[in-house]
Amino acid sequence: MTDVDTAVSIVTMASIIIGVVFAILELRHLNRVRRTDIIMRIYERFGNKELVEAINKVGAAEFTNLKEYNAKYGFTDISQVAVLFDGVGVLLEQGLIDIKMVDRLFGPTLFLLWRRMKPVIYAMREGMKEPGFFAHYEYLVDRLDAYREERGVGGTGS
Repeated sequence: MTDVDTAVSIVTMASIIIGVVFAILELRHLNRVRRTDIIMRIYERFGNKELVEAINKVGAAEFTNLKEYNAKYGFTDISQVAVLFDGVGVLLEQGLIDIKMVDRLFGPTLFLLWRRMKPVIYAMREGMKEPGFFAHYEYLVDRLDAYREERGVGGTGS
């Protein structure tokens, strides 16, 4: 082999290695962009008028049991909020979104609403004999609680 052949082989190998590294970096970037896009689409919905009204009603609800809650408020608003956060929980569980983004965008509101909704959701689970009803919402709260505890911020989802 001549020096030219050796140089061509080295350049070829270097080009392949650089190409593979570039492809890996590009895929990682596209994955971050996809995750950001997913969470921002959810966040857009979080600000729509209908959901904001549902969140306000759920947050201000006063009740002592499921029957009273249903008589006063029905289940439309609580279902709207729970469906949103249940979906976020599924995405988190599947690794499609990042807990850090969830904390920054939804953290305090998520905990406040869970504390208000928890007794109703638990009663609904019991009444329907469906222990997994809105379980991903609860998973989301538990994961966020643990994340905040690890960071020393203090979880408040109980």
